[in-house]
Amino acid sequence: MLLNEFRNHFTFALTDHYPISEITAIYLRLTDFYFQWPPTFSVLNPGYQLNKEEQQKLSFALDELKKYRPIQYIINDSYFFGRSFYVNEDVLIPRPETEELVKWVLSDFKDVKNNYNVLELGTGSGCIAISLAKEQSKFHIEALDISETALDIAKKNAINHHAEIIFIHQDMTVLGNWKKALDVVVSNPPYIEPNEKKEMLPNVLEHEPHLALFTPKHEPLYFYKKIIAFAQSNLHPKGCLYLEINPKFQENLVTYIKIRTFKDIEVRNDIFGKNRMLKAIKS
Repeated sequence: MLLNEFRNHFTFALTDHYPISEITAIYLRLTDFYFQWPPTFSVLNPGYQLNKEEQQKLSFALDELKKYRPIQYIINDSYFFGRSFYVNEDVLIPRPETEELVKWVLSDFKDVKNNYNVLELGTGSGCIAISLAKEQSKFHIEALDISETALDIAKKNAINHHAEIIFIHQDMTVLGNWKKALDVVVSNPPYIEPNEKKEMLPNVLEHEPHLALFTPKHEPLYFYKKIIAFAQSNLHPKGCLYLEINPKFQENLVTYIKIRTFKDIEVRNDIFGKNRMLKAIKS
């Protein structure tokens, strides 16, 4: 099959699934990942004859995309903070909004001279912990997750990026006193209340791990309450808590944390203008 013929077929097959601009971006991502073709290759070589292997790879990806399987899971690769991370259905796909949380932490600790103990709760692919470790050498980072399969992926990513992180298999909801006082606790916990499923796209709902997405029913602050209690007990005075949050429950969360031993509570918007990040300092 000629390249322009396949690309037309690819676009037509997905028009009921994704916007045209997204189809184009997916196609370019696939051809870059599989064949290292530059973005202009398909335009400049419409008569290129796809060989059997090239056509098989692209056809497989197309079949998976029609099932709403995210491209990141098809190619087992996702970008975060300028780095490539291995991902599969055992971990969430890193989001650009979460990069902003990482940027906030790094900005607050930009010119530090001392070492700081950092703990991430619910590390998933390890993208937050690894990015922090690579960007700030003064951070001594530990990261935990309830999922052993997620931890295996996080460890793989840490090795690939030569990041020194201590990974721990642990449930964040049953943590007690930590072995040392912490300077930073950071988390992007499950924060979608199950009643919100009807609003979710099938590529997320049908493929990303529900363990990392959903709170218990009717308890949208469940994980936040556990994290806040842990941070109260284990952060140094003036230690910082950073959270990615659900915009729908931002007001309830701020009200809850205000009556705990925290001050200077700040909420920031993400790139889409939604309340997405919260920082609080322990009194």
